[in-house]
Amino acid sequence: MALIGRSVMELLTVATAFLSGVSAIATSCDPSFNTGFGLGGATFPPAANVSTADPLGPYQVGVSFETYCFQGRGVTLNYWYPALPAAGSSPYVSAGGIVGKAVKDAPVDSSDGPYPMILFSPGLAAVDDAYYFYTQNLASNGFVVVSVQHLDARNANITTKEFALILAAIDAAAGNTIDAVIEEYTDFFRETQYALTYRPQEIEFAIDQTVQSTKNSSSPWYGIIDTDNIGMSGHSLGGFYTNIVGGGMPIYCDYLMTPIQLNPDYPILSDVSPCAFPARKNMTGPFALHDSRIKAIIPLAAPTFLTRTQLTRSAAQISIPMMTITGDNRTSETTAWVQRDIYESAAGPSYWVQVKDTNHYLVADSYLMSPVLGASMSASDKANFLDKAAVYMTYSGAFFDYYVKGNKTAFDTLHTMSSSFVKELGSRND
Repeated sequence: MALIGRSVMELLTVATAFLSGVSAIATSCDPSFNTGFGLGGATFPPAANVSTADPLGPYQVGVSFETYCFQGRGVTLNYWYPALPAAGSSPYVSAGGIVGKAVKDAPVDSSDGPYPMILFSPGLAAVDDAYYFYTQNLASNGFVVVSVQHLDARNANITTKEFALILAAIDAAAGNTIDAVIEEYTDFFRETQYALTYRPQEIEFAIDQTVQSTKNSSSPWYGIIDTDNIGMSGHSLGGFYTNIVGGGMPIYCDYLMTPIQLNPDYPILSDVSPCAFPARKNMTGPFALHDSRIKAIIPLAAPTFLTRTQLTRSAAQISIPMMTITGDNRTSETTAWVQRDIYESAAGPSYWVQVKDTNHYLVADSYLMSPVLGASMSASDKANFLDKAAVYMTYSGAFFDYYVKGNKTAFDTLHTMSSSFVKELGSRND
């Protein structure tokens, strides 16, 4: 058993990082309950204050945290925003030991506000501040980024089912990383019904709470956030829900399914449809999770739980602007054809950015540089981190500038190869 588990972890080091499982989900409204650094229930030592990529935008950046009680548990919202830090202020050190340019609780720079909002949904089992360079860069471009500490962030645990781990290892080696992750974390996905029981609810809560804060004269966000212009981004599982909640990608259940697809207890969960679970059956329809307030989306390495026969049909309902950013590592990045099918099927403006020699972790710098996980990553994936981070920052900043702010000068950047680390750049319907 130990050898099987070890081989799986070696094969799935990246792909499983943000799709972790729980056997018993703990809940608490204690704000300290869901803190610390790790992958779900596994606690990791943080890196020793490793510097990340500098932001590219003109604004200085602040970061702050607010914890609320939601459905009997604490949910922390992590805000990154244009700021006016005092001279000599020390930069914030993330839970994972990453150091950037953001300053904790720095005064808001209101000079150009109100600023559009970007809702960010981390990958499953990833903590809210694990994407330092990505979120601080968007803030430096004049956005308020709200990252959610999801229920799974400090609760996820790997399955102990040996047959599921064997299947996961086989699929990982074959490059079927989505199936591999579902199999390895069968317990979690079965219990939370592909995370439908809490992920979209937490995303909606984060948006609603932020909108309310902008109307509260005692809130630091009063009059600071433009809630008429909201974008959304998310990584891995957060990318899936970016497509569903932000993009309006429906979960159809009106097609002929096999008994296996409709059996929530079937041992190989990757063969089971979301339609088998009460969380989907109780929805008012396939579009029930869509939030029409969101104007543009960037899914980062997004997986899917939809069957291939329905994937392009569902993706065709994404009518708002979308940009996919992903790495090119076959065995340690989200399955490529899934992301490509969504990009090629979306009805609205759609962009494709693939980063050379890059795995699932790079955008989550806290994990890329972790002394535990980072040690098992390939040298090519870790090399030239700053140049690869610049790809994520350049295109995400330009995309939201153009489609959320309406800054027409950003259009050329969306169609220009920014560096040799852009393996592939494409666009449709724009």
